[in-house]
Amino acid sequence: MSNVLMNAIVFLFSAAIGAIMCAQLSRATRAPSELLPARSPSGVGIGTVRAVDGLITVDVECMSGQRFVGRLRQHADDASLGELQPGVLLLVTFDPWEREQLSLADDMAAVRAAFDQMLVCKGLVSPAQVELFRNGTKARGVVTAMSPTGAAREDYREIEIDLMVRRPAGGQFPAHETALIPESALAKVAPGSVVDAYYRSGDESSVAISVPPG
Repeated sequence: MSNVLMNAIVFLFSAAIGAIMCAQLSRATRAPSELLPARSPSGVGIGTVRAVDGLITVDVECMSGQRFVGRLRQHADDASLGELQPGVLLLVTFDPWEREQLSLADDMAAVRAAFDQMLVCKGLVSPAQVELFRNGTKARGVVTAMSPTGAAREDYREIEIDLMVRRPAGGQFPAHETALIPESALAKVAPGSVVDAYYRSGDESSVAISVPPG
């Protein structure tokens, strides 16, 4: 996955949170018959509106790199979609078995789970790292040493990194981890840099670091 796509995902993921709050308020005022049945999304991607003519046709790029054309379940007359026009980017979810039927990403818990699973499948993070990101204690770590291993995956480079992690409640502890970092962000893990680090309280044997693309 390119850095451009990753940056778009991060931006849309953040923007979707605000949009969801408005959408949920709007839906609360509708009659039950107007609400579409909820579906549990298992796919997520970036959609580019192709056409708005009753139905909204969208070009979708999955996070795996696959592309296809789908249509939003919501109708173009929906007040919450009034500003859509060709070229607009959307964060969408879909059922891999019925990809032509798209939904706006309004269930952020499900989208986050799908996004996490995508990262794991692509080998960019491990299930243990995802667990720390979602449920661990967030702290700050000062990089004391960093060395590339020479391994790479897509736009990411594998590094070995030494940290001094500062506990939120006080004190610090050393950590040594291997991680995949966006190539554009390697300067952010140079010795002396400060990064976000996650660990489980009571277990400082494993740390996951988070470094956004540069």
